[in-house]
Amino acid sequence: MTGRDGFDDLDAFFARPRTATRGTAGGRGATGLADRPAVRARSLRTRRPPRPRSPRSSARTSSSAVAHSVPGAARTPIRTSTLRHGRTIRRDPAPAGRGTKRPLVDTDRLARRTRVRLVGFVVVVVLAGAGITTRLVDVQLGGAGCRSQALSVADCRAYGAGMRDAFRPLPAGRGAIFDRHGQAFALSVPQPNVVADPASVPSPTRAARALAPVLGVDENVLVAKLAKTSTRYQLLANTVAPEVRQAVRDLKLEGITLEAQYVRQNPSEGLAGAVVGRTYEQGRVDDQQRQGQTGLELAYDDELAGAAGRLSFEKDPKGRTIAGTSEKIEAAKPGTDLYLTLDQSLQYATEQAVADQVRATGAEQAMAVISRPSTGEILAMASVADDGRGDVAGTVDNRPVTNVFEPGSVNKMITIAGAMEEGLVDPDTTFAVPDNLRVADHRFTDHDAHPTSPWSTTDILVTSSNVGTIMIAQELGQDGVDEYLRKFGFGQATSTDFPGEVNGLMLAPDDWSGTSIGAIPIGQGISVTALQMLAAYNVIANDGVYVAPKLVAATDTGDGRVATTPSDPRRVVSPDVAEAMGAMLVKVVSDGTGQAAQVPGYPAAGKTGTARIPQPAPHADPGDAYQDAEGDYHYQSSFVGFVAGADLSVIVTVQDAQTSIYGSEVAAPVFAHLASLALRNEQTPPPALAEAAADKVPEVSDSAKEIDGEGPGLAAGITSG
Repeated sequence: MTGRDGFDDLDAFFARPRTATRGTAGGRGATGLADRPAVRARSLRTRRPPRPRSPRSSARTSSSAVAHSVPGAARTPIRTSTLRHGRTIRRDPAPAGRGTKRPLVDTDRLARRTRVRLVGFVVVVVLAGAGITTRLVDVQLGGAGCRSQALSVADCRAYGAGMRDAFRPLPAGRGAIFDRHGQAFALSVPQPNVVADPASVPSPTRAARALAPVLGVDENVLVAKLAKTSTRYQLLANTVAPEVRQAVRDLKLEGITLEAQYVRQNPSEGLAGAVVGRTYEQGRVDDQQRQGQTGLELAYDDELAGAAGRLSFEKDPKGRTIAGTSEKIEAAKPGTDLYLTLDQSLQYATEQAVADQVRATGAEQAMAVISRPSTGEILAMASVADDGRGDVAGTVDNRPVTNVFEPGSVNKMITIAGAMEEGLVDPDTTFAVPDNLRVADHRFTDHDAHPTSPWSTTDILVTSSNVGTIMIAQELGQDGVDEYLRKFGFGQATSTDFPGEVNGLMLAPDDWSGTSIGAIPIGQGISVTALQMLAAYNVIANDGVYVAPKLVAATDTGDGRVATTPSDPRRVVSPDVAEAMGAMLVKVVSDGTGQAAQVPGYPAAGKTGTARIPQPAPHADPGDAYQDAEGDYHYQSSFVGFVAGADLSVIVTVQDAQTSIYGSEVAAPVFAHLASLALRNEQTPPPALAEAAADKVPEVSDSAKEIDGEGPGLAAGITSG
């Protein structure tokens, strides 16, 4: 034994008993050097003295096979070992026939094993990569959906892109509706919805607890919605106010967001509601994708709606946005603004005036329209009705264009103007007019009994003589009467493009009965809208030229106002006939049945009308369609006219007033009131030329001045024929 390691030779070193500990040679754990066969080894000296051996250190050996020649024997591998402290030993192989244990390290086997593992690893990586690539390609090309449809590669590529592509609509603000001066009737105001993506909400309970007081929604309701992770969208609150919107933003809750939305507001508080119309609430649309529900909101829905934008992005199969992918925004295009011909101040005054008259007369309903004859522009349009409980309010439907009535005596202007245009009569043509006239098997009467009188055409119009008008109509003939009624605009819509506008009711001449030539010229047996009748009187006020009424003056797509295209005017009667008829209508107001329509300082022209209203069956008298079941008659009382030379016209019609049936008493005073307001509003000075025109027609005869003149003109039992 030497002083260096405590052994004289290495044989004794390897032959010593060892216990299995961690860190033994070869790092094999329980297998120590004592279990290995004894080998002969020569002493090897190291080039430097050994380090002191630490009790905790353990021998580390590395083995390698080296060739060693033994005299007289074949070359066999000699195994050497290097100890941790640098000494190298050599051991001879075990004698033949002796059982040998597995060497510490077989480098050849280790190399082969390493190569096999490396190849296996590479194969696994390649296969995994191929699988991922195949899946990606499969997703890109549409997956099973594409395979099931047996599409081509190009089609599959498009199909796959479509499966990834997603978008969210960006709503467009609806165009505003203004009056002629830019005062708003309807506006779209941004009021977003509060929505949630339940799959992205970490804690539905905490989120609901925070949102409940802000939204004013029950916490349990919110929890139930936020817990529905099977859906990616839940509406939590509709169109929230600005302060609520800001409060939701301040909470900064994950999965909670604001969804752009617009709501329709009416700053004018329902003014001209029947004309402007309504939209569906909360952005809903009908089966034709229209948001407008009634009125101009419906008629111009395409222009007002604008074009929605979109936010495009890529989504995964679960509908989540793929991080890192690009987003594309196509901005929404706001809708077109509409500028109406209406004047808000006149509209308000008109609605108040007809509502007051309904209350004052106990009528069922009333309508009024103010227009500018030269352009057809409608300055005000109102319809009100008693709701049956004593309250009078604006109607939902725009009745001046959606409801028809028999016009009565206001229709006489057209009959007489047609005969004048045909050269059959002049303002001073005289007729011997009795107070009754038999037509076919029926007898028509004037309102007041009178002896047969030599009345001029002017007298007949001023006294509103039914018999005299029928006599002129017989000169014109049924074809002539029908022709001029249609030329003045009856039987067809007025081209306002208003939803629900009706054509009115006109019989073809072949369908006329024997009494039709008596009834139709005096306004029974046909039906018109209030706007149609006003447009007919506008022909006289506009020198004999028909200009279609219009409600929209201009549009604005964002580049400024653009005036709407005016309708094509068409001549109905000559300027001379229009001037003469206008002068005769001035006489109606100054000397005849329309005196209550006078406007101080201005030459008002117009005509009164009173007509029975056909009643639904059953009738007290089966032969009289104007009687109700109790045998009572109901009346439409009207006045329609214009201020000569002032480019202003007005119609007022009242249904079933209880204080009086006559247009001269029920409608004419409202005309005077509205005309005066409109003249002041437009700052129109009195026209000087109108007085000169009135001198071109004869004065009203003394016998005509004695006649009150106004009445429906049908004896009991006469139908509209």
